[in-house]
Amino acid sequence: MKKTNIPLSLIIFLGLILTILVTLFIILPIYLLFFLDGSPDEYKKYDKGVTIEVNNFSDQNLPDLQFSYSGNQTDFIELGTIKSLDPGKTGKITGSSKEMKTNDISVYLHYYIEDSEQKEDSILYFYTRQPPKAVAILNIYEVDSKGYLKYELSGYNGWSKFGPEERSEK
Repeated sequence: MKKTNIPLSLIIFLGLILTILVTLFIILPIYLLFFLDGSPDEYKKYDKGVTIEVNNFSDQNLPDLQFSYSGNQTDFIELGTIKSLDPGKTGKITGSSKEMKTNDISVYLHYYIEDSEQKEDSILYFYTRQPPKAVAILNIYEVDSKGYLKYELSGYNGWSKFGPEERSEK
């Protein structure tokens, strides 16, 4: 048997190449997946999951604001309620998105207008299931005489930023 001598420099070079490959294809993807928040800078302060923030910039108390999600606009699953928000105050709901097991889901705002009629607005739409982070910010400027809200909506749906977009019934 002939003994082959492998140069030490080749062993060091191959070890270096192996270290680089392990870093690129194993360690870096794990870091990106679990530790790097891909949301735009203004949404980094919000927790993972779904956050809905309501700012009452009007001079009136707001009605109870219920938030829910649904994939078919009929079977609503409640996310939470912000009770009668005073002028100048902010309310926030934060929850997990893990129960959102399908894609094509919308988050809705429900509130009552005159004659106990319920108004329903879609405020977030998810293309993917279980978005790691989604934020909806509602800046409410007015409650008209019939109870309709005039507000500006902006946020991040787990994929891209949206808004600001003004909404009202006028």
